[in-house]
Amino acid sequence: MSNISESDVFAVIEKALEIKLGLLTENTRAEEIDNWDSLGQLSILVALDKLFDGKIASISDISEADSISKIVSILKEHTLI
Repeated sequence: MSNISESDVFAVIEKALEIKLGLLTENTRAEEIDNWDSLGQLSILVALDKLFDGKIASISDISEADSISKIVSILKEHTLI
């Protein structure tokens, strides 16, 4: 099991989107965050890939995840958190 928690993932995504820390919840969707556009999605993917030492690049379905709950679910499916 990884030492990376859901709250670590939230913080990385918040930083990638350049939004206030603590703003995201499990129920947050891309459409609710102005910075979560196509460039924001790419920033999230790059940040998560760095956090997980390159393991994100091989997970194709994460690029289409449009909510925090989907991202967390995919990370759990791949036993990254």
